Amino acid sequence: MDVTGLMVKYYHTCHRELWFYANNIDVDRENVGIRHGSAVDDSSYEDKKRSVFVDGRIQLDVLDNGNIVEVKRSSALEEPGEMQLKFYLWYLKTKKDIDVTGELAYPTERKRESIELTHEDEQEMERIVDAIQEIISEPTPPEAERKPICDACAYHDLCWV
Repeated sequence: MDVTGLMVKYYHTCHRELWFYANNIDVDRENVGIRHGSAVDDSSYEDKKRSVFVDGRIQLDVLDNGNIVEVKRSSALEEPGEMQLKFYLWYLKTKKDIDVTGELAYPTERKRESIELTHEDEQEMERIVDAIQEIISEPTPPEAERKPICDACAYHDLCWV
């Protein structure tokens, strides 16, 4: 299975969530968190943003300044969002020979952060892709691990009921 940016985000959030997603156990799209996040993404930078699909695997939002932008509703889970964006930058560089920078944007917080892909990030991304492949190829999901974000997770009932 091809690794996607969302899988990289889930890898840094919860390995069990990653496994569910990769194994076609879909979330409740009416979950409040998912609806709110989609609304923030859809309404942010409307006049400056256009979507670009790459290899049928990833959907990038590109601002009119040429930067790839990843819009998140909150900076509460900053590392997963940053790693998702770095995956997009890594993919473009290694698979398409396109070297660009990115921006992590939190419109509701009026915060933006420039993200660049370093040589160390490239090496780390290779390791992460391998680790994701290993997790998602297992026949059963990893054990549930209680985290502060569990109560807001759309997969909550598969872990804690």
